[in-house]
Amino acid sequence: MAITRFLLVWIVFSTKNIGGYLHQVVHRLFSALKTFLCWVLRFCNVRLVLAIARGLCFLGVLGREFRHQNPVATQNFHCLTGQKGRIDASWIAVRRKILEASATWAQNPKVLQQLAACTQQLDEAVAPLRQKKNAVILAPLHSISDVLAAMVGAGVTPGRASVIVSSSAEQYNARARALGGVNLSYCSIHQDSKQLASSLTSLLSDVAMGQQNLIIFPDITPDYTVQTEEAASGKLRCRLFGRVAGLHSGIARLARAVSAQVVFYHLYYQDGLRIHIHAPVKARDVAEKLPEVIEQALQEYPHDWLLWHSHSLYFINQ
Repeated sequence: MAITRFLLVWIVFSTKNIGGYLHQVVHRLFSALKTFLCWVLRFCNVRLVLAIARGLCFLGVLGREFRHQNPVATQNFHCLTGQKGRIDASWIAVRRKILEASATWAQNPKVLQQLAACTQQLDEAVAPLRQKKNAVILAPLHSISDVLAAMVGAGVTPGRASVIVSSSAEQYNARARALGGVNLSYCSIHQDSKQLASSLTSLLSDVAMGQQNLIIFPDITPDYTVQTEEAASGKLRCRLFGRVAGLHSGIARLARAVSAQVVFYHLYYQDGLRIHIHAPVKARDVAEKLPEVIEQALQEYPHDWLLWHSHSLYFINQ
């Protein structure tokens, strides 16, 4: 009996020791793999890496967790634009991860150079507004990567920015932002209404004084904000692709609050990262211009937009 108890105790502790050892081995393997991938993304040609990743995506090796989004994304694309072809949501997601890792953890010189060029172009577009002492709101679309789009906006004079996001976006942690050389703060729309009001008041004061930039993604779909306290009143009724739609009204309200001019822009990928910048829009014209900006981007750069997989898009509860 004593021997049986001894064996049971020995087996339990041996199993725990083996489990702990295996956990350490797996952790070290993942750390080594991460280091290797960072080395690849830093020193290898990113275009070559993307080409290989695209092939692996086609074979189903990469992007498996996103493949279920492809039918919804393609159907949304067909219904709205009337164009033929398919949207490969899995490849859009994989490319996004590669480019984000290249710009932050890997610090790929070529990618950073391309982002710097985008920032310079955006800075040149904003400079005349700054000279006239106009408040400015930067409005990137969810194209290529919201992280990279925010990084581009954060580099615009004065080199400091806050981005209004949903809570999930805060997973892009401070260390990664620091590696990307980004002086960027987050203001979550899912925080308590009083906290949100306080944060926005302070932020808008800085924006009006030109001390920092405000970045807000105007093409956020209503299903991201349906659980917030402002959801019922936060929609901007408009027509999008000939249909009655509901866009988030946040950018129009914030622009009116500080009489800001809004600069819409989005990234796209064409032999490298590039930027498309729209002419500045006055606060009173934002609500009218926003649907046009979204329509143009989705028609001209459909394979760069990140939100095709959203089931409702902008037509929830219509």
